[in-house]
Amino acid sequence: MKRIIFAFLIVFTFQTNAQDTLKLLSGKSKLIQLLSHDYDFIYYKNVKENGEFGRKKKKNLDHIFTVNYKDSARQYFYQQDTMFDNFMSVNEMEYYLEGRRQGRKHYKAYKTMLVGAALGAGVGIYSLFPIKYNKKEKSVSLRDSVTNSIRTVSYFNQDALTIPIPYWEIFPIGCYLYYVSTNKNTQEYKADSMDMFKKEAFTVGYKQTVSDRKLLAAFGSSVGSFVMTVVGYFVFDPVEK
Repeated sequence: MKRIIFAFLIVFTFQTNAQDTLKLLSGKSKLIQLLSHDYDFIYYKNVKENGEFGRKKKKNLDHIFTVNYKDSARQYFYQQDTMFDNFMSVNEMEYYLEGRRQGRKHYKAYKTMLVGAALGAGVGIYSLFPIKYNKKEKSVSLRDSVTNSIRTVSYFNQDALTIPIPYWEIFPIGCYLYYVSTNKNTQEYKADSMDMFKKEAFTVGYKQTVSDRKLLAAFGSSVGSFVMTVVGYFVFDPVEK
């Protein structure tokens, strides 16, 4: 029995010590078991929630900031080098990545998503049902081939206020995407400590995360609602039915 407990403790200690933390330049982190690294890649296994290891993977060093080992040691793979567009120092990059993390934690793009959905649906509805004006009644004379008589048929004709640009629907959606990408409303930003916004690198990282989330939410909601509106019209065909 003692041998079984001792063996279990060895395995448990090995798995616990093997849980290194991989910190990416995107600001995301993951638990891994670091196997080795060379000049281009690191080789590792993901640590699953149940403590088991996944299959062996590799990742380019250009995407990695640090590996934090279980024993608190830290190995930096990021280096400041303007030739590779690494303009920030290691200390600045720490703040930048924390800004990315705080942005994902605190910022939710619900408002952007709702506005995008309304815009996409509105563009789709106007594309299908443009404003009509100048309604006039007209008539035309037709010869009945059976009775060989002339019959007058009346109908209504009207002009539609359409936009004379092919695929014009792209422009309002594109303008909205550009607007959300400017990301000027910084008053809605929140973080664990507002003093962190005093660091420029932190603010830059936070803004980058907010821009990414806004663009994804705006694109998905506006395009998705537009497609659903158009497809729904052709499927249910309310005019015909």
